Amino acid sequence: MEEDPTLVAKAWTLHTLVPVTVEFWQADASRVHTRLRYERDAAGAPWERHRLWP
Repeated sequence: MEEDPTLVAKAWTLHTLVPVTVEFWQADASRVHTRLRYERDAAGAPWERHRLWP
């Protein structure tokens, strides 16, 4: 009998994340790292980009 790839163990729990804020950080050799934050409201409006550094 072939296993069903969509079958999940009953002991597992499914969590769904709906992010409203995401931050990205990119290192730079000269230590002028780039930090960006993307935000949106819970209603799902388009993402707004904010530069945190530099």
